[in-house]
Amino acid sequence: MASYTENVEEKKDSFYLETLALPGEINSIVVGRFFNRNIETLILAKSTFLSIFHNNDEEDSFDFVDHICVYKEVYSLCTSVQP
Repeated sequence: MASYTENVEEKKDSFYLETLALPGEINSIVVGRFFNRNIETLILAKSTFLSIFHNNDEEDSFDFVDHICVYKEVYSLCTSVQP
């Protein structure tokens, strides 16, 4: 029972938002007080992979070059905490 209470206390500021999006869509989440003690900020970052191909005219094909992870949307939510 003590270990369960301890785990709850450690995770009271954690959010599990994967169920609000498509699987794997939310890749990064930060929760904290960034500006001052009266503002709490939640930042969500969605990322996707950009595939790069080169057109090979001689063989009439596309040659794979690389996958690059890019952020397509970033959300920031701020709330004011009343003392």
